[in-house]
Amino acid sequence: MSSPHNAQHSAQHNAPQVSQLSGVGDLGVPFDIFIQALTLQLDKAQAAMALKARVGKLPLTFAVKDVQLDLRAFVRMVEDDVWVRPAGPGDAEASSIKLALTTVTKPMIDENAVSYEAYDARLDLKEALGERISTEEQRQLERIGVHTIQQLQELKKSAGADVVARLARMPVNRLQQAMMAATAPRVQRVDSAPAAGSGDGSGPARPRITLSAPSMKAGRLPLVRVNGQTLPVRQAEAMALELSVDPEHLDQEAEIDFGDGETARLRLSSGALGHWTASAGGAPAAAPEPQP
Repeated sequence: MSSPHNAQHSAQHNAPQVSQLSGVGDLGVPFDIFIQALTLQLDKAQAAMALKARVGKLPLTFAVKDVQLDLRAFVRMVEDDVWVRPAGPGDAEASSIKLALTTVTKPMIDENAVSYEAYDARLDLKEALGERISTEEQRQLERIGVHTIQQLQELKKSAGADVVARLARMPVNRLQQAMMAATAPRVQRVDSAPAAGSGDGSGPARPRITLSAPSMKAGRLPLVRVNGQTLPVRQAEAMALELSVDPEHLDQEAEIDFGDGETARLRLSSGALGHWTASAGGAPAAAPEPQP
């Protein structure tokens, strides 16, 4: 016959270890993961009840409308995430978290949920700004919903830099520098020797340069000049331009006029970053970026 001590030891050995099975450690789990796990189980319960009603052809059945939980847990911040760890027996200092879950329909989700649209990775803030924005500054902008150059450009037009800086908790001058740098044109690709027949039909094939142009306005092509000569725009799409240039234009500095006083200068070489010049409204010009 086994002793009570051995039986207790065997029960503890066979009991599920929460920290090993579910990933709950000393910190607990991120709060959003906790909510997702809870709603996933409710989804399973809902699917099971729907299946029972359909297979059993029940004229009347039951469904969960609201769920209320009174959770005792420890709450802490880890960087920008809220983590919760369920309290154990005797943990008198744990906080009380009250959750009330209700049901929503698909139209309600479509009306209120954030729209996640695919975007070009090249327009990502970190990709565009590189070392000119720190990881913490990027996270500060993401907290207010800014993930791409396009979103930063929209903020530039719709709100003052001081308001955005307060919301993102960034110095105003750092935010202004980020806005100007993110919206400046940039050379994405240089095809210095295009294949035969890729010209515009008026002469021999010419090199092509692809630019990212976040400041390009809908329905209006920017005017591009090199040494006073206007360069033809072969193609224009969302925030991107393709120029047709002469070989001698390569590595030359171009002037790009986006209209409404927004003018930038950009060296036509691979990877070059543009800089803004003084606008007609008297806005200060950004310092030129060092060229690679």
